Amino acid sequence: MSKDKEPEVIVEEEYKEIAHPMEDVLDIEPGTTLVPHQERSTELVVSDEMDTKDEEIDGQFQEVYDAAMTAFDQQSQDSEVIEPKYRARNQEVAVQFLNTALNAAQQKSTLKQHKDKLSVAKVRANNAGTTNNNLIVADRNEILKHIQGSGEE
Repeated sequence: MSKDKEPEVIVEEEYKEIAHPMEDVLDIEPGTTLVPHQERSTELVVSDEMDTKDEEIDGQFQEVYDAAMTAFDQQSQDSEVIEPKYRARNQEVAVQFLNTALNAAQQKSTLKQHKDKLSVAKVRANNAGTTNNNLIVADRNEILKHIQGSGEE
């Protein structure tokens, strides 16, 4: 069973133009304010034990996670430019996006746990025909001597 490596998270940052409320106050042309916009994507790590259905399900969970984290980043950035009276509601929405990402990560973890249980059960089923009967008849002193290496019999 191979160890899974950490997936690489790619965050693309670009600037987009928005209509900021201060443009009217400062007599600036509307729609010329540049704000950073981040798009998050995560590279999927394919395991040896995954089939196409597992990859599809894993990809869907990762897509939901990436979308929720991107939306959270966007909500957090938007809260800096909106009116203060709407800022608390905006942060509540951002937290809901974090909960969506957390739920997707938990579902992915649960799926992996079930797959690990199945793989352990499969290995045990393959080794079901092996019986090991090891019997040692000795007292405590003999066992201690054997452990220490003197091993006198």
